[in-house]
Amino acid sequence: MKNLTFKHTSMLLYAIALVLPIFFGAGVIGIFGLVFGLIGMFEFDIYIFLPWLANILYFLNLIFEKKINKLKIPISILTIIFGLFTFGISRIPLDEGGAYANVKPGIGFGIWILSFLILLVGQLKNKTLGNKV
Repeated sequence: MKNLTFKHTSMLLYAIALVLPIFFGAGVIGIFGLVFGLIGMFEFDIYIFLPWLANILYFLNLIFEKKINKLKIPISILTIIFGLFTFGISRIPLDEGGAYANVKPGIGFGIWILSFLILLVGQLKNKTLGNKV
């Protein structure tokens, strides 16, 4: 079996987070969290929009890693900071009728943040040892 790099491990954890509940108190899985982030952008809710923006930074970091070589680590740190704004979300809409659920970040959130941290660790290792991650 081929060894997984930090980057591949990060991507695998991110994919797992998409199918796990992201909040305790509501049955919302990660993929639906991406939709909530778009809603937060239009409602100007920083606690919803910034975690959603963390996903964009994460993918930019993965896709353009060779072109943004000097910016990889700062972008990863910013991604983690934006992701931590999820702790500011205390309730989410349940339905169109105006019902809300009180929530706290769940297991999907933890795996999601872990995927960002693993990518950062790989980038730091790459910078320190000069190896490809």
